[in-house]
Amino acid sequence: MSGTSIERVSEAGPRVPRTRLDRIAEWYRASPVGLWGVVIIANLVQIIFTVLALSLGAHVLVLKYVLAVVTGLSLIWRRRWPLLIVIINNVALMIKMIKSDSAEFLIPLLVAVYALIAVASVRDRLLGIATTLICMFIPYLASINGPITGLMREKVPLSDFMQEAALLVAVVTVASIARSRREALEHGDAQLASQAAEQQLVVQRDAARYQARVAAELHDSVGHSLTAIIALSEGLHGASGNPDVDEAIDLVNSLARDGLADTRSAVASLQSSPAILDDVGSGTLADSRPMIASGAHGWDQLEDLLTTVRATGISTALTETGRRPSDTAMGRALGELVYIVVREALTNVMRHAEGATRVVIALDHTGSATRITVSDDGQVTAQADSSQDSHEPSTGHGLTNLASVIRERGGAFDVGPSIAPGAGGWVLRAVVPVHIPDLEKA
Repeated sequence: MSGTSIERVSEAGPRVPRTRLDRIAEWYRASPVGLWGVVIIANLVQIIFTVLALSLGAHVLVLKYVLAVVTGLSLIWRRRWPLLIVIINNVALMIKMIKSDSAEFLIPLLVAVYALIAVASVRDRLLGIATTLICMFIPYLASINGPITGLMREKVPLSDFMQEAALLVAVVTVASIARSRREALEHGDAQLASQAAEQQLVVQRDAARYQARVAAELHDSVGHSLTAIIALSEGLHGASGNPDVDEAIDLVNSLARDGLADTRSAVASLQSSPAILDDVGSGTLADSRPMIASGAHGWDQLEDLLTTVRATGISTALTETGRRPSDTAMGRALGELVYIVVREALTNVMRHAEGATRVVIALDHTGSATRITVSDDGQVTAQADSSQDSHEPSTGHGLTNLASVIRERGGAFDVGPSIAPGAGGWVLRAVVPVHIPDLEKA
């Protein structure tokens, strides 16, 4: 599109309030109806003038038909080449005025002038107005000697020229006002967009500072505590002389090392990943849910989770049907998400399933998804029962955030008391699609 063309009105982004007249003007500029409607009306007016002339017995020259077609059809391109269309209509009107002293071609010319003022540059506008005034005045000058030379049948009164000039001034004034209003609205929209962008940058900066603070707290507090646990457990290895105690100490050391690795991975993610904002105006984080650190855990580490739970005295079993996804980036991402779901479920069993002695994890792989079911035989406590279908107390966020992550990736999540006859405890069910949307976009 050229620089003088009318742009389609965009509704995206903040906008200055519009009046009804502003909305009508925007519709006229953007709609094909506005473009073709004017062309049709201008041609109908010329047809009516021609029919009236024929009905009165006037002789209509072939040249008049040609000029009528040229001026009428030229309005189709009035927004793309406004100066050229104004010149064409001026020449047609001037020839028609000299030949028959008839100004019915004035309407297409005024339409072309309006488009020129509305969309053209300052230079083109000045050239167009000057050309129009000159072409309007030439028939008047020609009529002075016209009756003598035979160029014109009669003299054109100066008042006719003045009337046409007055109409031209009126059209130029209206078009200039409309253009000024449009440019003011566009300038206001640009200012609002700039303010919104500035506000977004401020919120992103604050979110980045918040992430940096959280990362520092994780590194300083959790990282320090886990490092101390690792050092203490290594110092206690073999000190008791009891193989069971030594095994428990080794397990504590292993879990602390895993926790330290996870903490470092989370700190690295917080420091390198920009915050995603849910609402620029509110400044809230759109994704406060746990992020998946690529390659941290997966299918091979599921057995380690079972070993940890068994060490607490809870019998744990894993059943698996179907075939696991292939070892691709998509398959590894799915395994990591399954690991996180199972880990969160087992953590809640150990923390909140009162009297639980058994937990069963079932994985059912299909071509499109992996279904996860984790059930235990613990008792449903009053605290857990009042926590919105979760083992978590009312202030916890583990399962709630996990459900958001899974649903965000196109899966399903549900957790609550078991409804099987004679069964107690809780059941967690999750469906994780094989094709995770986030990876597909990446």
